[in-house]
Order: sequence, then structure tokens, then C-alpha cells
Amino acid sequence: AANQLEEPQAGTWKPLVLTSASQFRPPPPPATSATKAEIKVLQALARERDSAALDRINFWDVGGPMYRWNEIATDQISKKKLSPPHSARARALVNVAIYDAIIAAWDAKYTYRRSRPSASDSRCAGLGAHPHSPAYPSEHAVVAGAAAAILAALFPDTAQLFDDLAEE
Repeated sequence: AANQLEEPQAGTWKPLVLTSASQFRPPPPPATSATKAEIKVLQALARERDSAALDRINFWDVGGPMYRWNEIATDQISKKKLSPPHSARARALVNVAIYDAIIAAWDAKYTYRRSRPSASDSRCAGLGAHPHSPAYPSEHAVVAGAAAAILAALFPDTAQLFDDLAEE
């Protein structure tokens, strides 16, 4: 796992499976004119936070973006009673996908350099750490999508669970 000092350089790391960091670069973020509407949505969501929402925020805000996904993979491996070689394969596939997703996310972050919502409105500051890196795309969302896709392929009977967790 990369530490916070290394992450801004992650877009320059050599991917393991992707042909380049930009292979699946997302489209540019919405124009700055959309920022006002997005900020209103964020403010409304913040007003709706209840104890259950705070619990989920705290659940996901432990360690780096890969932390919980490795925990989720370990839980599935245990439930399915995978053999040691199959367990190692599953963990490797999940972590290779996460690694390449992190590279792609940081490549796009520094390509687009979109400010975080809190830079436009301090009332949009998140509950956790306040990084100074670009906001788009969300590293956590990219990691969630990659990990969920691999876990869904490995454990198709619980694919919807992984999709739901990634959406969360």
C-alpha cells in the first residue's frame, strides 16, 4: 500500500495489467458551472446524515481505500473455505486490480486537477482527513469499483453484495 506521501506520484507508477495509467482514463469532470449544483447536493446529503450514515462513513474511513476491500475479500475467502492456493490467487487478483486502479485514479487526478468541493465551500468539508490532492476521480470510488468487479467475478453468487458495497 502506498502511503500518503507517495500517492500523488502513483499516476507515474508502472501498472501490472493496464497498458498505461491512462488506458481507462475517465472523461473530464463536469464544468465548473456544475460545481454549484453539486455543492447543493453535498450540503443536502450532509444535513441528512444520521447515526447509521456516520457508522458507514466510519466503517469505510479506516486505513487506505484498499483496507476494507482486503477485509471483504478475506471474509469471502473464509466463507467459501478456499484452499490456500485459491485464497492466494483471489487475494492477488483483488490487489492487482486495486493497484492498477490507484495508478489510473492518480493519473486522472493530476490530468484534470479538479478542486475538492471544500475549496469552493468550506461547509462541504468531509468528516475525515482533508487531503490537498485533486478530487476527481475519487480514489476510493475507483478502488471500490475495481475490487467489487474482481470479487463479483470470483464469487458470482454474492456479486450484488459487492456492487452494493462499492456503491455505498
